[in-house]
Amino acid sequence: MLILPSGHAVEGGRGPGLSRREKWLIGSVLGLFAALCVTVVIAFTRSQKQSRHGCIDVSAATVIGGSELYRCGQAARELCTEPGGAQSPNVAFQRALADACRKAGLPVPAVPHSG
Repeated sequence: MLILPSGHAVEGGRGPGLSRREKWLIGSVLGLFAALCVTVVIAFTRSQKQSRHGCIDVSAATVIGGSELYRCGQAARELCTEPGGAQSPNVAFQRALADACRKAGLPVPAVPHSG
């Protein structure tokens, strides 16, 4: 029969500790994972503006870039009945505005036909 010294199991069960570099690496990976989780949650819970219930959302591409136009209530009604885009040479914007007004249940501005 072999008699082991006291404390033998405690010393043998303990492996080498993590180095400073390994701890930093594990912390970095966990931090990146947490940032990815936050990004995914924000992406899935963020609601996009839509044309409905008296609000209009129109994206307009122009020569110098693009912009988003979002109006609700009286401002949306005014834009739909007397659209500032009616004087615009951008027919695509005028059509997008008319479509947004229809979706919102507002009066639709006249849209020129392409010839």
